[in-house]
Amino acid sequence: MMNEFEERAGEFVVQSSFFDFWKQSSGNREVTSRFLVAFDSLVKSFPPLIALGISRMEDAECRAVLAVNLHQECGEGDCNRSHHAIYRKFLKTSGLQELPDSEDLPATQWKKRLSDAMTRAEKPGEVLGVLAAGEFLAQPVLGALYPALKAHYPQADQEYFTTHLSLETEHMREISHLMTRQAELECGWEGILAGFDQGLSIWGEYFSGLALLLSASYARHESHGIS
Repeated sequence: MMNEFEERAGEFVVQSSFFDFWKQSSGNREVTSRFLVAFDSLVKSFPPLIALGISRMEDAECRAVLAVNLHQECGEGDCNRSHHAIYRKFLKTSGLQELPDSEDLPATQWKKRLSDAMTRAEKPGEVLGVLAAGEFLAQPVLGALYPALKAHYPQADQEYFTTHLSLETEHMREISHLMTRQAELECGWEGILAGFDQGLSIWGEYFSGLALLLSASYARHESHGIS
């Protein structure tokens, strides 16, 4: 099943129109800078979503593992080491002049849809499936985005996209263990698979919305011959 999830995550990137757009437009610095600012809204939303997932777990081990994940996401007690703070460090050292003060529409809709999906889920396995979609997407998505970001901002602190990603690999292993355990408790993978597919669909809507957000800026700069 884990191989199946990895394949679905890889196919997500191949089939997503956003990543076709990214290949065409990421040479434009305006596009990459706008992406970085927009993505900040999403990164800061992970802790409350994990906390919601914990609240829906019935098994003590599942709650404990997700609680450790949340503790790491929040910097293990050091607010300067939270994943959002590490991402903000990339933004600040990249030379971007303005940092976001509010959430953009795609991220707001993404968070609401994920929250609604986890709240409405009938069983804990379905909740894990929704959360797992993001964990399995981390490597293929950031792997597709990062080369252009590194090329544009070589002076920026790269930790979020390098050392941080190794922790995401650990989280993927942990949630794989939890899903296997929950499949045994629920006597099957049906709910987990349904949650995973729903999570992928919500991520797909996010990236489609993000493409629309960025494409107008790209078209405007292309029409003026600006790179």
